[in-house]
Amino acid sequence: MRIWILNHYASPPDQPAGTRHYEFGRVLAAQGHEVTIFSSSFSHFNGQHRLDPGECTRVEWVDGVRFVWVRTTRYTRNDLRRVGNMLSYAVGVLPAQSRLSRPDVVVGSSVHLAAVAAAWLVGRARRVPFVFEVRDLWPQTLVDMGALRERSVAARVLRAAECFLFRQARVVITLLPRAPEYIAARGVAPERIAYVPNGIADAIPAGGKPARDAVAELTGRIEEWRRAGRMVAGYVGSHARANGVAVLVGAARELRDRGEDGIALVFVGAGPEKAECERFAREHGLSNVLFWRPVAKQSVPAVLAALDVTLFAVRDVPVFRYGLSSNKLFDYLASGRPVVAACAVPGNPVSESGGGTCVPPESPQAVADALIDLATLGDAGRRAIGDRGRRWVYEHHGATVLAGQFLQALTQAQR
Repeated sequence: MRIWILNHYASPPDQPAGTRHYEFGRVLAAQGHEVTIFSSSFSHFNGQHRLDPGECTRVEWVDGVRFVWVRTTRYTRNDLRRVGNMLSYAVGVLPAQSRLSRPDVVVGSSVHLAAVAAAWLVGRARRVPFVFEVRDLWPQTLVDMGALRERSVAARVLRAAECFLFRQARVVITLLPRAPEYIAARGVAPERIAYVPNGIADAIPAGGKPARDAVAELTGRIEEWRRAGRMVAGYVGSHARANGVAVLVGAARELRDRGEDGIALVFVGAGPEKAECERFAREHGLSNVLFWRPVAKQSVPAVLAALDVTLFAVRDVPVFRYGLSSNKLFDYLASGRPVVAACAVPGNPVSESGGGTCVPPESPQAVADALIDLATLGDAGRRAIGDRGRRWVYEHHGATVLAGQFLQALTQAQR
C-alpha cells in the first residue's frame, strides 16, 4: 500500500519531536509498503529549518520512510505567528504532493485541523480515501485549557470544521482510549472509529542508537548528583501550558522547604512556560533543580538511563476525561525507571502498567510526597517498579503491533 501521512510535527529521531509515524513507517516499509510523511521544515523545539534558503521542499529517505519537508514560517510563541505557521504548512503541502505519484490512502493527522483539511483536499484531488487521525481534540482542548471561549467565533468555526472532516473521513483513528465516544457523538458510526495509541520502538533502528556523546555533559551532571547520594528525578519533553511543568518545579521548592536535600530534579526540553519555570527557580533559590536544552529523540534513552525516577504532569482539565496517549510516558516506562505522574486521567499508562505512582494533578505537595516515598525504597525497590512498567509497555505498545493496527484501519478505509 502507498500511504501518505500529513503530520505537521512528524520527525525521525534526530530531533526532539514525535516519532509515531516514523516508527510506524519503518515497520510498514520493511513489510513492503511505501510510506510518505509530509512534515514541516521548521522545528519549534530548536528554532531551526531543515531546508536551505530558497528551498521550498526536500525529499529525504530515513530507514525506508520518505519524508517530504515543506517550508513553513517561523514562530516562537502560541500567537498569530503560530497560526501562520500552521496555514503555511497546509498551503505548502498542496504543491509538494503534486510532484509525487498517486497514493492509495491519505491520512491527515491533527494536532491542528489545517493539516487535516489539507489531507482531505489531497484525497479529493487524487481520488483516494481520506483518513482523519485525531491526536488532540480541537477545539475542545483549546476550550478546556482556557485558550478559547466556548461560544467564540473561532471555537464555532473550528468545531464546524472538525465535524465536517469527521463526516468526510472513511475512517477516524484516535490515540485516546475514550475519544470514540466524543467522535461518535459528532455523527461518526462506531465501526468507522479505530483506536491506535502511541507506543515505542521495538528496537533501536540501525544508525539510530542513543547519542550518548550528544548528552554527555547532561548525564555527567546527573551522575555527579547521584554520586553525592541524591536520587535524581527528571522530566523530558515540552514545557508548554498543558504539561504542568510548573507543578514539578513547585515540588522541588516543597522538597527544599522540607529539608529533603537528597532529591534533585532535572528538566530537559523547551517551550513557552520554560522561562517562567526558570525564573521561579531563581527567585526561590532552588539549588536542587537543573534546566537543560532539548535533546534529539534518539538521545532520550541515554538521558532516562541516567535518572532514578521520571516525572510527568498534566493540568487538571476536563478534556483529559477522554484519556491520554503521551509519547514521553511510553519512553519513560520503556526506560525501566518508575514514573511519578501528577494527573487524574483514568486508565493512564502509569496506573495501567503499575510502573509508577499517580498523584493528584496540580499538587506540588503530592509530587514531593511521592518522590520521598520512592527515595526510601532504594535502588532495588525502584527497579522492581520500573521493571513492571517496562514489561507492560513492550507487551502492549510496541511499534510493530501498533503499526499493524494502523495498517488495518487504513485497509478498512479502502473498502
